Amino acid sequence: MEGNRKQGKTINPILVLFTVLVLCAVATWFVSPGAFDRTEMNGRTIVVPGSFHAVDQTPVNLFDVFRSIPYGLEGAAGMMFLVMIVGGAIEIYSRTGAIDLGISRILKLSNKVGSQWILVIIMFIFSAIGGLLGWSEQIIPFVPIIVSLCLALGYDSLVGMSVCAFVCMIGFSVSPTNMYTVAIAHEIAELPMFSGMGFRLIILVVLEVVCWAYILRYAAKVKKNPEKSLMKEIDVSSLKKDFSSYEEKKMKPAQILALLTLAVSFSIAIFGLLKLGWGVNELAAAFLMGGIISGIINRISALGIINALIDGAKGNFAGALIIGVARSVQWVLTEGGLIDPTINVLSNALNGLSPTVTVIGIFIAITLFNGLIASGSGKAMAIMPMLIPLADMVGITRQTAILAFQFGDGISNTFWFTNGTMLIFFALAKIPLSKWYKFIVPLEIVLCLLSVVFMMIAVKINYGPF
Repeated sequence: MEGNRKQGKTINPILVLFTVLVLCAVATWFVSPGAFDRTEMNGRTIVVPGSFHAVDQTPVNLFDVFRSIPYGLEGAAGMMFLVMIVGGAIEIYSRTGAIDLGISRILKLSNKVGSQWILVIIMFIFSAIGGLLGWSEQIIPFVPIIVSLCLALGYDSLVGMSVCAFVCMIGFSVSPTNMYTVAIAHEIAELPMFSGMGFRLIILVVLEVVCWAYILRYAAKVKKNPEKSLMKEIDVSSLKKDFSSYEEKKMKPAQILALLTLAVSFSIAIFGLLKLGWGVNELAAAFLMGGIISGIINRISALGIINALIDGAKGNFAGALIIGVARSVQWVLTEGGLIDPTINVLSNALNGLSPTVTVIGIFIAITLFNGLIASGSGKAMAIMPMLIPLADMVGITRQTAILAFQFGDGISNTFWFTNGTMLIFFALAKIPLSKWYKFIVPLEIVLCLLSVVFMMIAVKINYGPF
């Protein structure tokens, strides 16, 4: 019975990250300090290979632990504001009634085509968002909508989170056009921008299809027998929404225009990101403009639009705060001098290995390092200058080394509990960490094995151009 269900002992994401932050601060008192020299390259600061040297210890004290929070919030301000502004824009769309009516129509459509095809369409959209745009945090405001839709379709919140957030993260992991990992790595390696795209597209399709099949298999099991759900003991009633009242309502022209405005906002954001080099500020502006226009079209008052923006931003503030606290962990690692010694240990461990073992070693090393620093761009700028000379020495192409880095940086994003974005997704879907691991570990093993296979192929074909 619903009333007997547990509230779900989901771990508070901020508590998890603050605990990690404190542990990292403690570690700064015991790790032997050292640093690499750094230089400017095309406006980016990169590591000089072979320049590691001893430095004075700079341990992080108690005051620094708390000082790291505002520094982290400052460093992540752009992404935090994007999440809150998009959340505010989505709330305006919601108050037009267009989103609920749209979901009601999707539920009606599922009776004709089957709910599993609705899941496939959702997964296709979010796989493309992650795989082609390299988005992850940006989809946070859309997760509650997809979760409520999946609950209405007879699935659980685990399915709801997986068909949008998880497949998006996997798309991000192997994206052939990822601005935050591939682009930076190609720049450092002096490779043509987004070269080797064909092989990466094949990898993207294969990994996503495997994920889709795994999710659909679990979803079908839950649909057939809700007792098979890993979430059966968790109370997710607050995530459910009754769409029955919308079944007989007709969508007004203004509401149709609101949905079209949302689609146009997405299209403009995609074009701006890929063609105009837009950052988070421009993306936020595109969605904010679209939300306000949809509110005006639906005759929502100026005060009503402002209140919707505020309420939507408030609803996403916790998620934005998690992003900031996650950045605080990186600040502690940097100020405490933990990053460079860790990179030095990893790079030394990979020296002298055969080409195939080297790429697998890179994959494992980056996977482990990802537990400390989730930022793909941060890792690329810190580690790629070490990996490129290593690749040249052992006889593997730079493109192959970047692929191994990409696998290590991305696949484990959905595993490490230190990843702030995943913690937000867990909180939005009320998924306890233990339930997530029970669901995802078998799939993670398959994805890792497939990654190894693709890396071995890359070594065999001299994946290039060089």
